[in-house]
Amino acid sequence: MVAHGRIPQLDGLRAVAILAVFFNHTLHIPLTWVGVDVFFVLSGFLITGILLRRKSAGGGYFSYFYRRRVFRILPPYALTIVLYGLIFTWTAFQPWPIFAFFGMNLQPYFYRGWLPVQLPLWSLAVEEQFYLVWPVVILLVSEKVLLRLAVAAVVFTPMLRFVCTPLFSNMFSIYVLTPFRADLLCAGAALAILWSKRSARFEGLCRGRAWLGVVAGFGALALVQMWPLFRLASNTRWANGLDYSLSLVGSVCLLAWALAGRGWFYRALVLKPMRYLGQISYTVYLVHLAVVYWFEVRMHSRIAVTVLSLAVTVAYASASWFVMERPLINFAARSGRRARG
Repeated sequence: MVAHGRIPQLDGLRAVAILAVFFNHTLHIPLTWVGVDVFFVLSGFLITGILLRRKSAGGGYFSYFYRRRVFRILPPYALTIVLYGLIFTWTAFQPWPIFAFFGMNLQPYFYRGWLPVQLPLWSLAVEEQFYLVWPVVILLVSEKVLLRLAVAAVVFTPMLRFVCTPLFSNMFSIYVLTPFRADLLCAGAALAILWSKRSARFEGLCRGRAWLGVVAGFGALALVQMWPLFRLASNTRWANGLDYSLSLVGSVCLLAWALAGRGWFYRALVLKPMRYLGQISYTVYLVHLAVVYWFEVRMHSRIAVTVLSLAVTVAYASASWFVMERPLINFAARSGRRARG
């Protein structure tokens, strides 16, 4: 089974991912959208580990998993929607069932009105839709079959993106719809299985060579941007087929490098500020675009917008973490132990 307990450097990796996303939206640094892909891979890794442990323990498989998801995800999500409606507009939440049932990546197909700023809820929808299917798969099949299915998804999904590209007029459908992004979550799942059964040789390979995969994946992604054919904005078969897969390679190797737990990268990830930012990264992600927009309409300096937005976002996320999120996470954990006892 996957090693039990919190892995401190993965909080640091969340910090790396959320900073990439934040600077993508404020400073528009090229290719920092891969921060979302790192989140997807990390989510697939962690969720698969949790579910495999629960399957092994027996009893309360679905109730345990979904209770913890509800307490972790819903309160900050609901509060974000309320605050957005009060500060900006309630019009954003049309049709309401899309937001009530985590279908936010489908919203553009139902509502095409102008909004002051989009909340970045599409990626949450991708993960929640994945959570509806993956726990059932894990419960029904062996780890050997699960690994094969995960690898098959990693191989098949780029082909699906390649074939389906002509069906869409722009890049966003491929970017936000779950079937086209499932390879990242499944790659994380595959790594969870491999890491749980790792040999000393495999662990040493991750420690000594994973950084090469990071450089190769993200480096190749940067390199192919020299040709418009491979830019996501062009919405070509080649861009959609290749770019996300190169990001997948970089993201999976980044996670493997972090798991190896040695060297300067590990020491950077376990710094207290990095671990703390990783802990509050969920709420940072939920609210940062709205905060950035609020400052952008009042200021012309992009640096000032970036600094102030980051400060306000972290302050809000910190208050949410200490007042609401951490107490609810602890309550869910205690109630789960009582239920098993």
